Amino acid sequence: MKKALFIIAVIAVLSGCGTNDSLTCTAENTLGNISSSTTYKIDYRDNDVKMMTVTYEYKDGHTDGVGTGTDGTTEEDDTTGETDGVIDGVVGEALDDVVTGVTNTVLDLADIRTRHNNRFGTYTNTDGFMTSIDTDNDNDYKVTYTYDFSKLSDDDISTFGISRDFDTMQSMYTSRGLTCR
Repeated sequence: MKKALFIIAVIAVLSGCGTNDSLTCTAENTLGNISSSTTYKIDYRDNDVKMMTVTYEYKDGHTDGVGTGTDGTTEEDDTTGETDGVIDGVVGEALDDVVTGVTNTVLDLADIRTRHNNRFGTYTNTDGFMTSIDTDNDNDYKVTYTYDFSKLSDDDISTFGISRDFDTMQSMYTSRGLTCR
């Protein structure tokens, strides 16, 4: 009898019984000198979201300002190929779902950090929500947010604009233009 139970347990483990499935949705965008890469990794079982990790990675390709020397204080004559870092185009154009509504403004990593802090800074003490700043320097900024659905309250989930329902989450991200696999 013990041997039969052991064999059933081994089969269940090897078949993946009790493990979560995973979906990854990605998007990349570039506006001006700033490129953005966003990755949503959703762990779920059946139709219930268990955990979600969202990573935003920004790269600033701007190395020198127009009209300034390399020290940032002096004029220079040769500004060929340099831009002033002004993000222009369609009013309200978005770099991603955090950096939205960009309108003819200088957008740099300091502004992006501020936008992330404004959007998520008040939630840092929320049980089930974690923030990790993975890279933070002059030309790169990478921040990861982790949502543990077993700890988040329904009010927290509503505040974040997310759902416990996997189908809803997948539909939301694909309708935003993310590629999900």
